[in-house]
Order: sequence, then structure tokens, then C-alpha cells
Amino acid sequence: MSSHPDQRELGLGGIDEEIVVEPRNCPFFNGKKVCDVGCGLRHTAFLLGDGTVYTCGCNDLGQLGHEKSRKKPEQVGALDAQNIVGVSCGEAHTLALNDKGQVFAWGLGSDGQLGLTKFTTSR
Repeated sequence: MSSHPDQRELGLGGIDEEIVVEPRNCPFFNGKKVCDVGCGLRHTAFLLGDGTVYTCGCNDLGQLGHEKSRKKPEQVGALDAQNIVGVSCGEAHTLALNDKGQVFAWGLGSDGQLGLTKFTTSR
């Protein structure tokens, strides 16, 4: 993994500089209300006021919910039927919470971080 951003996770569409040191407006969201943002190691998730989720950045482990990496934010279509109210990102996974309290998870889950495995307890 690269130790510096390649601009995909910023949602700026792949600008020329490798590192952006001054805050810039992400024009993709002009005219839209962003309610929540989650940041992973090399990806970002955005929750819009209408309950839709957009992701961008590196997708080497499926953390975007798309087929490949995205330089510009793209809507996570698998969540179209959901009213998402919160997003969160780990290093290489993403979580979304809907208005019914259900959690949707995708990306790397090798250590159980997606919460999708059966848990057993032993005493």
C-alpha cells in the first residue's frame, strides 16, 4: 500500500498534485447535502441527505462496494432500497447504518471486522 494519497480518496477526480495541503471544495457535491463522511486508509464514504451513499478511492479489497477503484464519488447501488443514516470506514472496509437499525458491511473481513461471521462463545 502506498504511504501517500493518490487523490482518488479525496473525491477530487485525480488532480495533478500527489498531496493536497490546502482544503479544496469537492465540486461533485455542490448543490447536494452531505450529512456524514467516513474515512478509511485509502477510501472515503459520503452519506447524502437523501440517504444515498457514495464512495471513492482505492478498491483493492472491495471497500467501495463497486467493481473497481473510483477517482470520483460513485453511488453504492446495492443500497438503493435503503435509507442510510450513517457511514463509517475502517482500514479496508465500510459500514452503513439504515433508519431501521440494520448494518450493511462490505470490504475486507478477514478478522471478523464486518460482523458477518457466526460468533461462538466458549467458557
